[in-house]
Amino acid sequence: MSNSFIIKLVNFLWFQTIWWLVVLYQNTFLVLGLLIAWLIYSPLRKSDSKIMIAVLLLGTVVDSLLMVTGVFGFERGAWFSGGASHLIIPIWLVCLWAALGGSIQHSLSAFADKPLLAMFGGAVFAPLSYFGGQKFGAVTFGYSPLVTGLILAMVWGGVFPACFLLAKKLTAHHELSQDH
Repeated sequence: MSNSFIIKLVNFLWFQTIWWLVVLYQNTFLVLGLLIAWLIYSPLRKSDSKIMIAVLLLGTVVDSLLMVTGVFGFERGAWFSGGASHLIIPIWLVCLWAALGGSIQHSLSAFADKPLLAMFGGAVFAPLSYFGGQKFGAVTFGYSPLVTGLILAMVWGGVFPACFLLAKKLTAHHELSQDH
């Protein structure tokens, strides 16, 4: 087994662990620990950190807009109680976006430089992730499952390839030897 395969496998398991923690428990502190651990042990920690921040920002804006427009909502895990909690997604979901960014160069690298595949993958698999979250009570839908799924497919058909484009732009001048 190559080192590259092992890193991709560990990254895949890391992301899945984070997904389950946020969906089942909306656990922010343990997830923050896992995000920090990835940045400590990643062979591409410098570029991973840039991508994680960029994807976190993109995802926070996208999901906050989807929440504000009523596509979905959250009953647990708001930043705070009060008026602004309905304007920004819960911190646990922000952390999930950071984890997605941490997977771009690793377990999701098969989508890099393949925008049509990334578009298809985002349009199909991201809505399934939200539906999984809904089944476990992490998210509620404001529309019928069909309408919600179609909206998420259209949004993620653009967002997922955009994550790889951001990663490419952010790492354009990086050499692996400079990343440690």
